[in-house]
Amino acid sequence: MSEGIERLRSGSARGCVAFTFDDGYTDALATAAPLMKRYGFAATCYVVSDALGSYNRWDAEYVGERKPLMAREQLEQWLAAGMEIGSHSCSHPRLPQLPRAAMQQEIAESRAALHGMLGVPIAHFAYPFGHFTDETAELVQRAGYSSAVTVLPGVARASDDPLRLPRILVNGERGLWRYLLHVATPYERLRRRQPAP
Repeated sequence: MSEGIERLRSGSARGCVAFTFDDGYTDALATAAPLMKRYGFAATCYVVSDALGSYNRWDAEYVGERKPLMAREQLEQWLAAGMEIGSHSCSHPRLPQLPRAAMQQEIAESRAALHGMLGVPIAHFAYPFGHFTDETAELVQRAGYSSAVTVLPGVARASDDPLRLPRILVNGERGLWRYLLHVATPYERLRRRQPAP
C-alpha cells in the first residue's frame, strides 16, 4: 500500500496493482508470501492486533471454520519477506455501531500496539467488514493513518479519498475472471464514469 499510495499521489499508478490481505491468516504467510516473493511482489496484510495467534472470532461461526491467525513471530517473518503490515482494528468490530470513544480506541490503539510490537510504521488501515462512516474516516485520519481501504468495488484513482479507497475482491465468490474484467478491460472506467452535467 505504501508504494501504491505514493504512485497514486505522483500520478504513476497506471498498471500498478496493490496486493492486500485482511485479518492476518497464517495461510497468507505460508502460501501467499512465498509466491509473492518468487515473482518479485510485495503485499500489505491488515491484522487484528488483539487476535494475534488466535483465530477469526468475528466470523468463525458464520464461515463454519476457525482459521488460525499469525502470531507475532509470524508477523516478523512476513515483514522479513519484504511485506508490509497494516491495521484492521483491535478486535474487528463493526466500527460505526460503536460509541465514538470505543471506535477511536479500536482504530488508534491497534496502530500503537502493532508499531510498539514490531517497530515498523503502521500507515494503512482496513475497515473491518468494510463498514465506515464519515466519522470513522475522520478518526482514522486523526489516528495518523495515510490510507484506509474499504470493500467498495473499484480501481483506485488519484482523485479518490485516500481514506475511502475501493478494492477488487478476489476470493471464492469473486475469482480471477472478475478481477481481470476490472483491471484489464474498460469495464471499470465505464462503470465509474460520471454522467455528463
